[in-house]
Amino acid sequence: MIIPCIISLICSYFIGSISFGFLIAKYVKGVDIRKIGSGNPGATNVSRAIGKSYGIAVYVLDMLKGFLPVFAADRLFGGPDHGLLPILCAVGVICGHTFPIFLGFKGGKAAATGSGVFLWLATIPMLIALAVWLITVAITRYVSLGSILSAVSVVVCVIVLRKDPFGQGLYLTLFSLFITILLIIRHKSNIKRLLNGTESKIGASKRG
Repeated sequence: MIIPCIISLICSYFIGSISFGFLIAKYVKGVDIRKIGSGNPGATNVSRAIGKSYGIAVYVLDMLKGFLPVFAADRLFGGPDHGLLPILCAVGVICGHTFPIFLGFKGGKAAATGSGVFLWLATIPMLIALAVWLITVAITRYVSLGSILSAVSVVVCVIVLRKDPFGQGLYLTLFSLFITILLIIRHKSNIKRLLNGTESKIGASKRG
């Protein structure tokens, strides 16, 4: 089981390292998204820099990038309440997206890819998190705040709603904590701007 776990982790990492934001901006618009706006290759910066339709495309592709490896691993090797292998695939694809080898280990903030992962591993918590994101962004117009609060809501819902979250479901609970902490760390600059009142609101063209 050790070798399949290692192979799955590595393959998922390389899948996660595919930066659709960078590729779309480069080959559709001829620009390096890392040198525009916030410099982040995620959907929000792409949307602000080259257009909302491209931002939506990046979000969907990044979400699928998180969903498909975990889905495949779970269907082939998953056990009750998801086994270790799908969780390792989730860790790999998230780390690949956040620290992509193809972009010098400087990637996105894991929101879109994380939503794809949780769409399969924890569907109801993910749908609740989506509602939290939509309500937060609708009220505040801060995408970053919506991402942070939705990530926190996922781990809370996994603990509260899932059966035996610290027993049979421990792997999923630990992964939920991992991705929430990672996402908050990746949004450190956004949190500072939120506290300072300088964070860009949705529709703004400056920082992301």
